[in-house]
Amino acid sequence: MNEDLLRRLSALTEEEERLLGGAPLDKQAYSTDPSFLVQSAKMIPQGQAITLRPHTRFTPFPLHRHDFVEILYMLKGKTLHTMEDGAHITLQAGEILMMNCHTAHAIATCGREDVAVNLIVQPSFFDFALETIGSGSTLGRFLIDALRAGEKEVPYLYFKVAEVQPIQSLMESLLFSLLDKPNGGQLLHKTAMTLLFLHLTSNAERMTLSTLHKGNALAVKLLREIHRNYQTLCLSDFAKAHGVSPAYLSKAARTATGKSCTELLQARRLKKAKDLLENTNLSVLEICAAVGYSNSSYFYRLFEKEEGVSPTAYRRSFQVKSGRR
Repeated sequence: MNEDLLRRLSALTEEEERLLGGAPLDKQAYSTDPSFLVQSAKMIPQGQAITLRPHTRFTPFPLHRHDFVEILYMLKGKTLHTMEDGAHITLQAGEILMMNCHTAHAIATCGREDVAVNLIVQPSFFDFALETIGSGSTLGRFLIDALRAGEKEVPYLYFKVAEVQPIQSLMESLLFSLLDKPNGGQLLHKTAMTLLFLHLTSNAERMTLSTLHKGNALAVKLLREIHRNYQTLCLSDFAKAHGVSPAYLSKAARTATGKSCTELLQARRLKKAKDLLENTNLSVLEICAAVGYSNSSYFYRLFEKEEGVSPTAYRRSFQVKSGRR
């Protein structure tokens, strides 16, 4: 571990100074929810999708959940976790624990030499990684889970990668970037996270995953299919292939995500359309076809309803903001 990085992340925080002085853990600094749901609004600065926070030592953290994805990386020492499925994890230096939104866990008290860092991440931050690694792997399923509201198929992943030097180097680079450029470098941060996920995928034998929940399996399959085949997906054909009615499929999707099948598919297509408007010279009609809409008038109406401007105006505004014009 880089000594400068360890020094910076080992420094006592104001919260830790208060704890050492005998103050109790201030739960209000983390959450206003009585069930101790740690809230991203209190953890992530406005306008950012990822932030870094040293893990607070000198106090136990009771059972809690987060409305964000948390990636805990151990720099030195260890942390003891009790997970919602009853598992006990001792996270050692160089290891990584990823916890999905609303995954419950408790953490035992850490001493001064137990140095860990939390990467606190909005689910939308992972779109770039999911585009690259796909949804077929366990990590892909973890990312799909991050984007939906229901029961998780992969609540957490534990990686014993202390001996994998490329992963250690990537983590150091990402931590330095987040420390030195917390408000910028989003593309750099997303690229580093994607590289990390690719390396973790190639070291799957070092991964331990939580007990898989069986509920919402159909919704998970639908989300994967929407991600892979949004251009050509026919929802009624998907329902038929899985032996259910379109109405049942829509109910399962809404239970898991809060959105209907059509809303999920539209959101995926519109996100891709915006990516193409921002990063290619394709005409609006070409983009309309590329994302799966044969009726250009419908695409125009849908885009303007969701974004408040036409596709052409959206592209023009993006070019001005990004300095491409």
